[in-house]
Amino acid sequence: MTTQGGQGALGRVWQGVVTRESARVRDAFLASESPPASARAVWGLVAAWLVVLAFAASVLLGAWWLLIALGVGGAPDITRGVVGFLGVMILLFAWLAFPRPYQPEGLEVSAQDAPELHALVARVAAELSVPGPVRVVLDGQVNASMGLAGWRREPVLALGVPLWWSLSPQGQVGLIAHELAHLRNGDPARGGVVALAFSVLERLAHSLLPDLISRSKEGLMPMITNALMTLLALLPMGAARLLAWLIGADSQAAEFRADLMAARVAGSDAVAVMLDRMHMAHLLDSALHKQRHMPERPHVFAEYAHMLDTVPEEQWAAQRAALGRTSLDDSHPATMDRVQVVLARPQPGTVHLTPKTAEWIRLELTPVVRPIEAKAQEWRQYLLNH
Repeated sequence: MTTQGGQGALGRVWQGVVTRESARVRDAFLASESPPASARAVWGLVAAWLVVLAFAASVLLGAWWLLIALGVGGAPDITRGVVGFLGVMILLFAWLAFPRPYQPEGLEVSAQDAPELHALVARVAAELSVPGPVRVVLDGQVNASMGLAGWRREPVLALGVPLWWSLSPQGQVGLIAHELAHLRNGDPARGGVVALAFSVLERLAHSLLPDLISRSKEGLMPMITNALMTLLALLPMGAARLLAWLIGADSQAAEFRADLMAARVAGSDAVAVMLDRMHMAHLLDSALHKQRHMPERPHVFAEYAHMLDTVPEEQWAAQRAALGRTSLDDSHPATMDRVQVVLARPQPGTVHLTPKTAEWIRLELTPVVRPIEAKAQEWRQYLLNH
């Protein structure tokens, strides 16, 4: 089997299938703003239910075997010992795999700390007819996210300060609108049984895979144990990959829907620029290095924004090409496809953020900039030293 560019013949065949499927999703949104859902997503939902039901059945089985070990049913002692051991092991792995509630990382900014930011979030939420997030947190990532936190599943909006600082006022509106749109656009991986199944499979795989200490042990028995645990971990890992592939087209469709909703609120041009800037995260490391050794701007996020403002068009084009289609278990479509869909239906926007209000928001966020910058520098140094 020959390789080309690090990809085998089988990989190239599969990539061709994935590329055509990704293009199909993009073309469906170019033809219609609300194309029908992929039929394959139904099988993804079925698979998710099977995972959740299998998990529940394993818990019941482990509990029953534990009861037998405690004397229920009058089984022989040797049987009670065996099923008791198996029951404890099943319940142990069930506990490790049990989904934990999402808890966002970052620094929370309250409505008292940042009234203009919260007012903007409320305006965008009202425009989209969705409930506003209960909390807004800021972190050091070139990203943003919308999650349901805690056992009460309260909506929490997370905004990456590097990305926020690099956007125009309308781009900031678009960023908020895109994330809030996920509260109503039907993303299959963000809630319900599919998200529960993903959580179970990922936690189970993580609990089965040998850690660094286990892998460092020498001898035949540790080697055999590590190999067996790795083989067992392949089962939930493979199931998670299959589930991601089944819902991949629908997850990408959810991103297109969120982009179009954001464009209606913030304007198509602003959202297109925002999408481009979300995928230049690699420059943040350069900004952190420069700010640490040769600072020219107030903080690293201002340096990062300056870098994006001065990136040559050739570098933008190269980055867009590098972020082409990869696989349908990616939840996000290719950036160039997203921009194409957004610009296919130009929208002027309905919520407009004035430069004055945008500057007020920046002033509100200034107190959290230094702590987030310090954490980003600490994380960079950790990565450099390990």
